[in-house]
Amino acid sequence: KLQFLYFIGTMKVVALISGGKDSLNAIGKCLEHGHEVVCLANLAPEVTAEEELDSFCFQTVGHTHVDEIAKSMRLPLVRGTIKKGTSNVTSLAYSTKPTDGSDEVERLYDLLVKVKQEYPEVNAVCSGAILSNYQRLRVESVCTRLGLMSLSYLWQRHQDDYVAEIVDKNYEVRLIKIASMGLKCTHLGKTLDELKDYLASLDYCHSAGEGGEYESIVTDCDMYHDRLVMHDMKVVTESDDQFAPLARIEFTLEAQPKTPKEGRMAPRPATTTPQYEFTGTVPKTLPARASTRWESADGQWVIYGGLTAASTDTLEATTYSLLGSVEGLGTDGCFVHVYGKSITGFAAVNKGYNRHFDTNPPSRAFVEVAAQEHDVTFDAMLYKGKRETLHVQSISEWAPACIGPYAQATTLGGTVLHAGMLGLDPPSMTLVTPTEGPDRQQAVRMQAVRALRSYDAVMPIVSSSMERVGLGIAYVLEGEDVRVVKDVWQGRYGEEVPCLVVAVTALPKFAAFELQLMSTITSAEPPAISSTAHTVTAAFSNMCYTIAPLEHLAEALVSLAPSYEPGHVKVFVTESDYAAPSLEAVPKGVPLTLLPTSGSACLYKTLGQEPCSMAIIWGAKLDQKE
Repeated sequence: KLQFLYFIGTMKVVALISGGKDSLNAIGKCLEHGHEVVCLANLAPEVTAEEELDSFCFQTVGHTHVDEIAKSMRLPLVRGTIKKGTSNVTSLAYSTKPTDGSDEVERLYDLLVKVKQEYPEVNAVCSGAILSNYQRLRVESVCTRLGLMSLSYLWQRHQDDYVAEIVDKNYEVRLIKIASMGLKCTHLGKTLDELKDYLASLDYCHSAGEGGEYESIVTDCDMYHDRLVMHDMKVVTESDDQFAPLARIEFTLEAQPKTPKEGRMAPRPATTTPQYEFTGTVPKTLPARASTRWESADGQWVIYGGLTAASTDTLEATTYSLLGSVEGLGTDGCFVHVYGKSITGFAAVNKGYNRHFDTNPPSRAFVEVAAQEHDVTFDAMLYKGKRETLHVQSISEWAPACIGPYAQATTLGGTVLHAGMLGLDPPSMTLVTPTEGPDRQQAVRMQAVRALRSYDAVMPIVSSSMERVGLGIAYVLEGEDVRVVKDVWQGRYGEEVPCLVVAVTALPKFAAFELQLMSTITSAEPPAISSTAHTVTAAFSNMCYTIAPLEHLAEALVSLAPSYEPGHVKVFVTESDYAAPSLEAVPKGVPLTLLPTSGSACLYKTLGQEPCSMAIIWGAKLDQKE
């Protein structure tokens, strides 16, 4: 099942250590972010005479010196073993089923079980993955099975900046294995400081060694009580190819005590995050409408709108039951909107959600809509074509981990549906807020800017090419927050990209702002944005969204023809429009979700920006050949 978090606080960490620069720097990051490293853990070759196993996931070269590093750090070390040639599951996604537990990753599972037995307080695992999805996904898989949080603070670091950071921190990193064009045996034993400029000059070499170009050992850093001095170096050449030799060194280490340093690795001070809530009057409860299932003419798309049910069961069980009623959601689901009656039910919804999904869940957005009849309402979108998900569960400095069991982004052809994003500081998973008092509008501004920065980090991972944003949906707590969102949004995208701003009654983590983006990758058709006097449409490669005030809903529906087939109508409706005649324009069989709010506004040059009842129509692109 999937791991998810809400608040993390100070974690008790077991650090996976190889002795190399990445595992040591990851430990340093854990300390910088206020966590406590309880112990170290290492996997070594089962046959001690073997130095290098060429593992797909673990560095074993230098394993004979991990004990000395642990002693220098004054931390206990828990060890396990792996066999050569046991990288059996080599696909990107990891599953234990094909190997019956024989894969080398299962030895990591056994090692962490041993750690939990000896140190039951441990609740997080630190690893040094930088760019390897293969490695990260395997660590996350093991962590999820054991109920541990994955900390991956180096994830997606730029190679040259990362190397410069290590050198600036005075880490003494020495190369102990080479396997790349441009690297020679004379580079073995040299420090990263000595070689950083040379490594950066090699076009075919990752300067941080992320492609296996070299392996390293840290002989000194500010976490060591003893400096480890290298002696008796002997070069072992495994391939003397003149262009790309494969070689390593054998050596001994001498521990030389250091003078204690003042203020070493000071953790971040604890902070208190203000909570922001709706302060107005909640509208009267809107009776639930019957949920509707719609399928496109070509059978590729399925939409469930307004999926809800009265239940005397727990919210977790209700969530699990409702999700289970959506056939194909686990394999074809690409986006789920969750509208909770109370934000206090967020954790229960996550638990029900987690019971339903295994791997590769769809993207999701969650907000509180207090004036609905039942405890939770779902809108679900399914796509029966090729879909790809980005699902990073580890906490890092890259972008916020998801606070529920959902993916950061789902790609359908050239269209990308991004999950709802809060203004969270990624490593601490706390909301960015004003330092002087709980000023909500200032919090909206800060959290909006932080959410956009997080999207900037996510987008290059979704696609190697840049994305073009075509539409945003922003959630705030008060109608007066619209002008703040307008300033931030138009400062970033001008007046050419529409954004629908919806006032709801609460957001996860009691945030002041949440944002959801729809975009395309540059290899696909760019979003086509068009408008009439009362509507604006963002058209993507295979779908479109049209926004209009409720009174112009019929006009908006007509504007979709002949290129798009309307598949879902969602109306953020004020109390005065609960039974508006314009709702009758929705075609029979098309799902209609009514969400009672204090109003919504479209930030676009041709539409008014005063809060009112606003409709957003989703349409599937029709095959023009037909």
